[in-house]
Amino acid sequence: MHTNFDDFIVAHQNCCSKSNIASENGKRFEINSIESFTRIRIDDCLIPSQQVEKCDFGFVRHSNNEFYFVELKGKDVKKALSQIINTILIFESTFIKIPQVKRFGFIVSSRNPLSSTETNNLKQAFAKRYGRLLEIQSRQCKYPK
Repeated sequence: MHTNFDDFIVAHQNCCSKSNIASENGKRFEINSIESFTRIRIDDCLIPSQQVEKCDFGFVRHSNNEFYFVELKGKDVKKALSQIINTILIFESTFIKIPQVKRFGFIVSSRNPLSSTETNNLKQAFAKRYGRLLEIQSRQCKYPK
């Protein structure tokens, strides 16, 4: 268990790079900032097991230690949220504790088949239990907008 992101990044440097962009299969997440971020490939690197549900990427915002959990998904938004939540739980128990107000979730899907009411309910449930904000976008997400 690490006590800060610097130690965490050094210990897992093979999964880390200086970047504020993640893209996969036509989906793209981009942090719109000149600040320093470290991108962490979570799926198939930090957590290599195929038996464990986890999101694709994480980003450390160095100025304030916020952490962005990012899943680039087809259209199963509920599964994407489940992957983000499970990754948060793995981080809490294995890697580093991140205060809930410093956790953000981002789902970039090829399309969102959920109604706006369902989407809002997922966002509210996430904010209540797991993080400060959940964004769900189709194909591309720039944060902040």
